[in-house]
Amino acid sequence: MKNLNVLQNEKVKQLHQTVIDTIHKAKVITKNHLNPEEESLTLAEKFSDVVFNVGSSWAPIFLFTSVVVTWVIFNLSVAEKYRFDPYPFLLMTFLLAGIAAIQAPFIMMSQHRNGLKNSKKLALNLKVEKEILTLHQSITVLIEQQLQQVLENQTAAIKLLNELHAKYDEPGQVVKPIDRQFPAV
Repeated sequence: MKNLNVLQNEKVKQLHQTVIDTIHKAKVITKNHLNPEEESLTLAEKFSDVVFNVGSSWAPIFLFTSVVVTWVIFNLSVAEKYRFDPYPFLLMTFLLAGIAAIQAPFIMMSQHRNGLKNSKKLALNLKVEKEILTLHQSITVLIEQQLQQVLENQTAAIKLLNELHAKYDEPGQVVKPIDRQFPAV
């Protein structure tokens, strides 16, 4: 019986070590995810990040809308000699077209940078998911092996009890062992 307990303890220690190793790997990935390595960004990449952060908010939309509305109201309501851009608003059209031409490459660069960032995040998330699945499988194997060990221990205990029962009780009354198999998970 002592040999059975020693063997069981060794198996349990081995399985626990497997689970601990898997958990340690997951912690390393989690640390990398929470504290990503600092990237060496070029000036253009930093600028494209700023353009994306500023341009993807409502503030520029409200600002340009208020400037255009103010421009139109001013040029329609003041006396003709004070208007700097009469009704077809050619100057305003020219300025807006120039702003759009300058903004386009920066918007495209910022979208490209965010695409790269998202692909890195996706790769990291897939790696974390793989580690979680590995941990889950390790725990499942541990549980299955422990259930099998419990079944073997119960069978050995029933066999020992039957031997004791046969030795000390009436010879015709023997308890039969239950033959059960646990379903695989």
